[in-house]
Amino acid sequence: MDDCDLEKLSIKPGSLSPKFHRNTTEYNVTVASDVDKLTISCLTSDSNACYQILGSDGSKTLPLKEGDVNVIKIEVSAEDGTTKVYQIHAKRLSAKDASLTAIQLSAGSLQPEFNSEILEYTSVVPSCCSSIKVTPKAPDKKTGVKVCSGDPEVSLNVGDTAVDIEVTSADGSNKQVYTINVMRKWLSRSVSFTDPTLAMKYECPITLGPFYKPVSIKGSDPKHIFTEPLIDEMTRTSKQDPLDGTPLETEWKNCESGLDAEMSAAIVQCLYQYAGCQEKVKYGELSAHAKECSHRPKLDDDVAGECDTCKDCSRKLLKSEGDWHKASMCTSKFTNREIKHSVKEHSWEKKFSGQGVGETNIDKLVTEAKKHIKDYRDNLPKHGQAGRFQDGKSPLDLLNTAAINIACAIKKDAKKAELHFQLGLILEEHYYAQDMFGLKKDDADLDDNFGGLTIGTGQSAKDSSKEDDIQAICEQRGAGANAPLSRQLQAIDEEYKYLLDQGQSGKADYVQNLYIWKSKQATQDGKAAQAAADQETPLGQAYLKYLDALSLDQNNVLYNIHVGRLMLLQGNTDDAIERLQLAVGLKPTFILARFYLGLALALQKDGAGSRSKEAAVYLHDGVQHVLQLGTAEAENDKDSSKEFCLHAEDLWRQSNVQMLRGCVQLGGLLKKVPQDKYMTVQDVYHSVALVASKNLCSLVSRGDTYQSMEWVLLDCHANLLEILLETQTSNTTWIAQRCQRLSALILSSTLPKSIEILKLQEKTCEKGVIAQPWSSPALCQLGTSQLAMYDNSPDGAKDSLQEAKLSFRASIEQEGKPSIGGDIPEQLIKSSWWQDKLKKEKEKKAAEEKAKTPAASKGQPTGRGRGGTPTRGGPARGGTTRGTPTRGAPARGATRGTARGGTARGGSTAAATRGGTAARGGKVAIGKTSSATKTTAAATGGKSAAKTASTKSPEPGNKQEQPTDSKPCVPVPANAPLNRMAYPARLGLARALSRETEDYKESEMLYNDVITMAPQIHDAYIELADLMIKSEPLKAVDVYARYPFQETSSFDDAYLHGEIVRLLMKHEQFDDPKLQKHMIAWGRVMGIGCLEKYVEILDSKFKTELLKNVYAGVNNKSVDDPDMQAFFKFKMWL
Repeated sequence: MDDCDLEKLSIKPGSLSPKFHRNTTEYNVTVASDVDKLTISCLTSDSNACYQILGSDGSKTLPLKEGDVNVIKIEVSAEDGTTKVYQIHAKRLSAKDASLTAIQLSAGSLQPEFNSEILEYTSVVPSCCSSIKVTPKAPDKKTGVKVCSGDPEVSLNVGDTAVDIEVTSADGSNKQVYTINVMRKWLSRSVSFTDPTLAMKYECPITLGPFYKPVSIKGSDPKHIFTEPLIDEMTRTSKQDPLDGTPLETEWKNCESGLDAEMSAAIVQCLYQYAGCQEKVKYGELSAHAKECSHRPKLDDDVAGECDTCKDCSRKLLKSEGDWHKASMCTSKFTNREIKHSVKEHSWEKKFSGQGVGETNIDKLVTEAKKHIKDYRDNLPKHGQAGRFQDGKSPLDLLNTAAINIACAIKKDAKKAELHFQLGLILEEHYYAQDMFGLKKDDADLDDNFGGLTIGTGQSAKDSSKEDDIQAICEQRGAGANAPLSRQLQAIDEEYKYLLDQGQSGKADYVQNLYIWKSKQATQDGKAAQAAADQETPLGQAYLKYLDALSLDQNNVLYNIHVGRLMLLQGNTDDAIERLQLAVGLKPTFILARFYLGLALALQKDGAGSRSKEAAVYLHDGVQHVLQLGTAEAENDKDSSKEFCLHAEDLWRQSNVQMLRGCVQLGGLLKKVPQDKYMTVQDVYHSVALVASKNLCSLVSRGDTYQSMEWVLLDCHANLLEILLETQTSNTTWIAQRCQRLSALILSSTLPKSIEILKLQEKTCEKGVIAQPWSSPALCQLGTSQLAMYDNSPDGAKDSLQEAKLSFRASIEQEGKPSIGGDIPEQLIKSSWWQDKLKKEKEKKAAEEKAKTPAASKGQPTGRGRGGTPTRGGPARGGTTRGTPTRGAPARGATRGTARGGTARGGSTAAATRGGTAARGGKVAIGKTSSATKTTAAATGGKSAAKTASTKSPEPGNKQEQPTDSKPCVPVPANAPLNRMAYPARLGLARALSRETEDYKESEMLYNDVITMAPQIHDAYIELADLMIKSEPLKAVDVYARYPFQETSSFDDAYLHGEIVRLLMKHEQFDDPKLQKHMIAWGRVMGIGCLEKYVEILDSKFKTELLKNVYAGVNNKSVDDPDMQAFFKFKMWL
């Protein structure tokens, strides 16, 4: 009676989507452009029911409008009058339509999901996917579809490959291109090109490995090419070219797809060449080959090899390691496993267990904790994203709730070691949540129930109090509020000695503790080491819980490893070795235990010593394992990190700082004790540099872990530079390139510029100048490093200032001359470090000549005459001898500091406002008749700045005797490029001159040259104005006003606008037309609030017209705007 369903519904031509079902009333169909009619076939479920196709006049065949969606309604009426309507949305394609209905890929998936109106897509595929099949589907058979060059099987580059699908409409009148950017995962492994010259050509300045998704800086000449994820990370806050500090244009990035394709076709060695594979393949096919390579090491928790059983402890161990096992790890001989620790409920633990969740069952408490931990991991913010969370659902809330559950479980059964261990993992995770993800313990981010239970809150307040006290001491001692670390430590030391002299021993002890606390932050593991040793921090509390677990189960290998690694982090190496030796003794083939023991042995005060080979074997097992895990991850289309919820559960993760430090230590050990069938030293350093670089691109927060990755990267750069100096002394171009890149990396890093960092930079720049003493950029970089050393040295280091001026003058002198060959610059020869180098080379040659002299002629003078020719790449003054594993590399105890004045305006680390290269730059002016040259010539009596520099008398303080044996003139190659005229050396020299003299004429001239050559350099205007402010403040306004402001100002521009307003207001220049203009511009960038105090002053002076224009301008409205008029009436300005 009431059955109004259809039993059958079909169309011709075409088919319905979805498939017909009596309860589904909406359907779609798309037909070709030449189908002008659609025939409907229906059958009712009830024979007494009837149907009609609305608007068809009883016909079952309906016309279709081309290029439109035709809605066909079928009304079914039951016997009792009940009705139901079925609808078919029939789209007849237009003959002019050039769209697809689907795109299928043989690997990966489209992002976003396919939509015929969306033309651009991305797809991420495994690194081992060297080609991909693309299958587009067009709705009309007459539509022309062409994939790339016509082959649907597309070969993929190592990085990105653009796959274009050209669609031509049926009538040929329209074309449309769908583009899929297929991105292969980044394989972070060292790659060896069969052609050595290609290694230099394809070397990324940051990773020192092959480019990945190469992009170049627009306008750079020669091209500055980078790995795209890294340059994106480095320019996230500082919009500058990391290599030369040049400001980036709005659209600064150029994709180098041609280079990617060229590089992918280059021939490389197999990744497992060290293991015996001799295959050579295209770089684009390397990952696919490596996946199937028979020499590929197996991924296993235990080391592979022929094993034996210890007769004493009956444990399985490698045959070749029996002596090591018996010497220090056999558990039957070394039975003392006691640990001086007793389990107790800590005060912070009581707070957690006191907040009982109402559950008493231990298993349920643990299950609930695991649920919260999983939710925590799922809610962690991603790189480049700011996390926003519901009340009580932030990651820290979830972590605290998990800690409460486990603490309650421990209260029920305090003898269960696993519970203590689990709480330790949660506490350690809290440290990573803060450091790696930037999650803070703000009340706004935490559930009210846990506001007083936030892990580590008390310690954070104490640390803040210590910092406040240190800043107060620095202010009192004249170091300034933002002094570099070396100056802070000097100020604290001065205060300590003063208090002792005054007999205030109690205060002196506190200041001494401040010194110790601050100085520990100078080491590579500084903040993490402090946290691990402090029981009021989450990391220190985690250590206590690991100790609790170990004291309850002393034979647990994992507990021994966790206690040992945190002891290692604290610097307690001897105790760490004891714990880790026990772990290896309990399970001799366990790679994780072996790796940490190898790291502990290498980190001893005097190194691994007689156990160097043992340490190298252990470390190599671990390094090979962690690199294989990374390779497997790149070959997989899924994220394996999701298998672990807490970071401390996955010690093999590539963001584990200790893991990467172990890799660096392995490099040093392999230089001393090379091993057959092991990775080469270069392979180790290159692979570690790649892993550290990838971490920089993925870490959410720039905390201690981020800076540790930068330290690792600097270590790798320094060691690889040392190896290059040893193995390719004659390849001065590559040496100079590496020196430039390491120096640029130091400048652009977020590491505080400690004395150790600055020394590394200076020595690196010296090596670059030794390699190419005619290079103007190399000389400029050296001057920059010397000036930074002067600015950051506690004692002022006056010699560094004189050296810096000589280097900058030499750089200017070399402009327009060949960058390879010719005479050594006169200013460089005058430099004391160069003289020391020549003296050492002369002494070395004399010693060699003396050694060759027969014994009978002993006592006769030897080595007279001209000294030896300086050897390029030789050790610079203060450098270490070749053979030192980490020549020029930052030591583990290296301090961190900040250049005086902080980073340059605009967030740049490339140059400080005082010292360093230009924080901002423009395109370097090039040409013999530049206005800058004319300005300089006029200021020096018709001579150019370069000529003036070259004939200038020696700098005061450099009265050393000039050597008579400088390097002879080197022939200039026919194709030697010329040094270009550039602003950085002039900016550096201007800064150096302004440090010690009251006569600023030359500085002013140089600053004006910089402004002419590169008008976008903010610091040139700021520093030139600073020279004038005391004597001629209104001239400083004119300097600021010379900047070529754009219509829309940036935050860097805002500083200049603000200074103009401040000076004009201070000197009551209310009628100056610049005041209104710059008040409007400043207010638009910084908001009207920055003008409030000046508005009050102008209001009191009855400058109402000016105020009306300013307020209207800031709001981008006219003075006559009704809203503005209403506001002016309110302010009584009408």
